[in-house]
Amino acid sequence: KCQFSEPAVYIDASKVHFLNQKFKDISEEIFKKHDLFILHHPDEHSYVEECAEYIYRGWVSEEEIFSFTNYVKPFYNFSKHFQPEGTIIWRRNQQEFNNRWWDLYLRGGVRDQLSFAVALPDKYGYAPHRDLINQFSDASPEGIWWKTKQGAYKRSVPRVPHDVILRLCKETGLSRFRYRSRLSSTGELFFGKT
Repeated sequence: KCQFSEPAVYIDASKVHFLNQKFKDISEEIFKKHDLFILHHPDEHSYVEECAEYIYRGWVSEEEIFSFTNYVKPFYNFSKHFQPEGTIIWRRNQQEFNNRWWDLYLRGGVRDQLSFAVALPDKYGYAPHRDLINQFSDASPEGIWWKTKQGAYKRSVPRVPHDVILRLCKETGLSRFRYRSRLSSTGELFFGKT
């Protein structure tokens, strides 16, 4: 939870060493225009694709996904899902958003992307992740930005989620024909735009 009412920038600890004067200048410009500014994840997952990755990687169980989905269904428009990338978040006086995100996080498992997306207020600024990061670092697909240690936790048995996706599409009203996944040459399953 961010308790600050003045401008505050959350930065994932694995990315702090990339920050420089250019980042500071960008942040000052962002706060001239926005009280909440986020990055759009390069994978651009739909709600269903985000859930699929959680299940595939074992981050969150199928039961947790359906519990969360059923909880947010009365007030969330799944078709307008915006996938934020949470390594950097600029915010000023966002207590309502902070509290809502925290409440949803407690309901959604150890990953915060779904709860982040559902908690977003109507008004916020954003930029495509790579467009902004490339102004002060290298977020190209093989860039240094991605060469950091990331969480390797599993809370569920990883599995191919295709049957769950069909049920999720029915539950959310989303079309299964808009669900994007592909198998890499190494046999890894990818979701979304990637």
